[in-house]
Amino acid sequence: MAIAAVPMALLGGAGKIGRSQARLARQFNASTALPAPRPAVARRARVIRVIAHSMLVLVPAAAAFVAVLLQIFCAYSGYLYPLRPDTIAALGHPLASDTQVLSGAWGGPTLVGAWFVHSCVAFGIQVLCAVLLGGLCAVQNRAARWLLAD
Repeated sequence: MAIAAVPMALLGGAGKIGRSQARLARQFNASTALPAPRPAVARRARVIRVIAHSMLVLVPAAAAFVAVLLQIFCAYSGYLYPLRPDTIAALGHPLASDTQVLSGAWGGPTLVGAWFVHSCVAFGIQVLCAVLLGGLCAVQNRAARWLLAD
């Protein structure tokens, strides 16, 4: 939304994109209350205010996107570790030592040990990403308050 807001605001859609950004902020805001929707303010949203808001939320939005991608990667490389192409050969004997497939794996040389260690690391990274995402959402909600101000 932050990227699409700049050309829309420059082409005369500042009010529409301002309302959309405020609606999204209100919809996904669980921790702090945003002001009630005021159509008059949204209609008067200036091009400069919408573009400035887009620039303010672009960095936290990009960081949140990277954090979500990291969480998806951790789910694949941690929880779904036995299904990776490099370890699927050991799936038939999860408790037996497999020095060919799991010789350098964290927690190896058994599939269960490597899976456990990879899952624990993935869980820790996902918890950190969740905390980071909460902070980034709070920053974006503060920016949305500024967008709704008179």
